[in-house]
Amino acid sequence: MFEHNISPIIVGLGPFSIRYYSLLFLCAFLLGLYLLKMMFVEKGIDTKYLHPLFITFFICVVVGARLGHVFFYRARYFLAHPIEIIKFWKGGLASHGAAIAVLIGVIIFTRIYPVTFYQIADSLSIPVAIGTSFVRLGNFFNSEIVGRVTTVPWAVKFFKYHEPGGVPPQFRHPSQLYEAAMGTVIFVTLLIVFKKRKEKLQDGCLFYLFIFMYFTLRFLVEFVKEYRFIIPSIPFTTGQYLSIPFILFSAYMLFVRGKIRDKEEAPS
Repeated sequence: MFEHNISPIIVGLGPFSIRYYSLLFLCAFLLGLYLLKMMFVEKGIDTKYLHPLFITFFICVVVGARLGHVFFYRARYFLAHPIEIIKFWKGGLASHGAAIAVLIGVIIFTRIYPVTFYQIADSLSIPVAIGTSFVRLGNFFNSEIVGRVTTVPWAVKFFKYHEPGGVPPQFRHPSQLYEAAMGTVIFVTLLIVFKKRKEKLQDGCLFYLFIFMYFTLRFLVEFVKEYRFIIPSIPFTTGQYLSIPFILFSAYMLFVRGKIRDKEEAPS
């Protein structure tokens, strides 16, 4: 068991500070830009579209993740305090909102530039997968998005997490680390699939495989997260309900894209 009493601030400079979360978020985007360029080159996409896509992606992630948290998790509070919506630095980002915003952003992007939706979606999948790991490590340093109380040997006591009811800190699942590991597993899987099968891989398969793996594993991790159930009689969290449509749709589309590949490979 580990007692987590690490300050989320690396260096304080008067009213400004450098935080682990901010640094890891920046690392995620810089590594993502490098991997995105690699994907563009591998897929034969003109790299002049790289920076416009990166800017579009960045805006969609920040805005979408914030609005996802606002409307999926705390709509009543934010509707009563609308000025709080723009204060994203206080915390509160939702990956489901980011996913929806990025999908919309990619659709708009492909209407402006001569690239297809699947070219861009496939190219983003590998960078996004590893990016989620960096963000969850940031959550760990912030002592946020903690897991439920547990006695497992790897449990963590988050001293900076405000326990409900003001009780003393308790040992909890380090759910942030679970999701960080989850992102790494998805990243490695997608990279292997792309490197080994890129000549035969149907457009869109990499994207739908990412969606399916991410939200399936996210659904499972939610069982140990400290979230209130939205329906008392059903043991699912808001995150799980939001994950189900992504899982079902991506599984269906993987099946469809596989059928298309089979027809193309069938002897005439």
